Amino acid sequence: MAFVNTLPYISNPIEEFSDFKFVSWEKSIYPILRGESKKSEIEFYTNFIVKNKFKNIIDFGVGGGAELSGVIKDLKQKKYKLESTEANEVDEEFIKQASSLFKNEKQNVIVHKANWLDLPKAKPNFAHLFDFGFLTGNSLTYIGGGTREYTKKAQQIAVSKFAELIEEGGYLFIDSRNYDYIKSLMNLPKEKVFENFTFDYTVYYHGFQKKITVFPAYVSDTVVVLHYYDKSNKVWSKLDLYPIYQKDMIEILSKDFVIEQIYHDFEKKEKKKSLFVQYLARKK
Repeated sequence: MAFVNTLPYISNPIEEFSDFKFVSWEKSIYPILRGESKKSEIEFYTNFIVKNKFKNIIDFGVGGGAELSGVIKDLKQKKYKLESTEANEVDEEFIKQASSLFKNEKQNVIVHKANWLDLPKAKPNFAHLFDFGFLTGNSLTYIGGGTREYTKKAQQIAVSKFAELIEEGGYLFIDSRNYDYIKSLMNLPKEKVFENFTFDYTVYYHGFQKKITVFPAYVSDTVVVLHYYDKSNKVWSKLDLYPIYQKDMIEILSKDFVIEQIYHDFEKKEKKKSLFVQYLARKK
C-alpha cells in the first residue's frame, strides 16, 4: 500500500491526478481556495479592534487582501474610524490582487513591499508604529529550511521584526496550521491521510476539500509538502512549508510578546485536531 511519505510526491502529483496540469498556487489556486471572508471571522477582528480602541492596524502578509478589506468594511459599517490601515507583502501577484481589491472597494490602504527579514525597512517606508498587527493563513511557515533549529531561528527573526513595528502594549495575532496534528499522519497509508485530513467547512480556506482537495503529500520534522488539486479544472499546485510546532511557536512569541490566548480554529479550547492554531500576543 502506498504511504504518504514518498519522495516523488515532493515534486509530482499523486497517481490519481498524474494527468493534471501544474499551475501557480498564488494565481490559480489561492483565489478559489480563499473565497470570501465569513462575517463571523471578520467580526472576530473588528470586535477586538473596537474593544481595545486600536487606531493603527497592519496586515503583515496581506495576500490577496480579502481579509483586511473585510475588516475595513465592517469597521466602516460600525462607524469606527481608523487613523491608518496598512499592509505588507512581498509577492508581486498578491500585491496586484490586493491593490486591485482595495481600489475597487475605495479603501485607502498603503501596501508596503518588504521581505519579513528586512522589516521595518520597506518600500514605501513605514512612518509610525502600530497598535494591532496580524499575520494569518499559515504565512510564517513559508520561512525556513534545513534543520528544525534553522527554521526556528529564521521564524524567530521574522516575529522579532514584526515586534519592531508594534508599539509597547500593542497586539500581534498570528496563526499556523496545526503541524502537531499533521505530523501525526506522517506514517499513515495515503487513503488514511485523506480520511483524517478532512475538516468542517472552516476558517480561512472556504474551498478546502470542496472546490480544492488539499493533501499533505510529504511530511517530516522539517518540511511539509501540501498538494492542491482542482478536480473541476484538472490542475494542481503545491506548497513547501516549514512546520512550526505549538511548543516552538510559544517559545518564539515569548521573546517579544506575552501570549494572552491560544485558539484552535478561533475556538478557545485545546484541540488535538484542528486546521489552524491562532495566538493572540501582547508586545512586552
